[in-house]
Amino acid sequence: MKEPQAVQHLLKPLENRLATPSTTSTTQTGEYGAARESGPTEAEQQTRVLVNMLFARFKAIYTHKFASAYSTTDEVKLAKREWAIALKGFQEPLLAYAVERTKEVHAWPPTIADFLKLINTAYKAYGLADPRTAYLEACACRTDPLQYKWSHPAVFFAGSDTGWYKLKSEEERVSWPLFEQSYLKVVDRVIAGERLVIPKVIMIEDKQTLNVKDLSSRIAAELGVEEEQIVPLLYYTQKTHGTGVRIRYREMSQQALQKMGYKDTLPE
Repeated sequence: MKEPQAVQHLLKPLENRLATPSTTSTTQTGEYGAARESGPTEAEQQTRVLVNMLFARFKAIYTHKFASAYSTTDEVKLAKREWAIALKGFQEPLLAYAVERTKEVHAWPPTIADFLKLINTAYKAYGLADPRTAYLEACACRTDPLQYKWSHPAVFFAGSDTGWYKLKSEEERVSWPLFEQSYLKVVDRVIAGERLVIPKVIMIEDKQTLNVKDLSSRIAAELGVEEEQIVPLLYYTQKTHGTGVRIRYREMSQQALQKMGYKDTLPE
């Protein structure tokens, strides 16, 4: 069984072999749905070509076993239609890798479900998560995406393209198709050899940050009280600067300290 890390050396010849013209599968794929005057889209046409190549490879690999699985032209046509629907969006390198793995693990032509599982192993060979796993990871991000520890930068870029707010607020029936489309595009870039790098966060020194420990010690010394009495009154410093809740808490603390004899003004 070939090791996943060998995939980079494996895919180039596989792509050529998958794309080699063959007369072993000349049956056309079925229509996706009702006939359109404009005909199939470029993506659909590409998927049909790949499915035809795939069936040619299967027939060459499994010979009489393939013939017994699809005994009539109509069966082949219907099967190709289902495969075309299932494989829409997958690129040739992933399919080529899955074909090679098919020969190792399946004595008979694989079902669509079997083949999709093998495609998922191709994602792993590139260090990628499968689309569904990547989607769940993106939805699970509840912090700053730039600081989140992603399994692969591809998830970050697909999430950014989809929109983080949309992933958190939209229903799955809306956000999942959008993310899947974006993720497959990013996967194509990774397969093509692009190295994805998540932008680094440049930290800017916050000169307005208060040293609460020093402030509480200074106020306690000035009033001649224990520091433990002052610390709760500085709770407002934990609230976001400039917000209404911070302003209100500060005003209440200021009033309480004035009653204790504090004459200075608390920092904002």
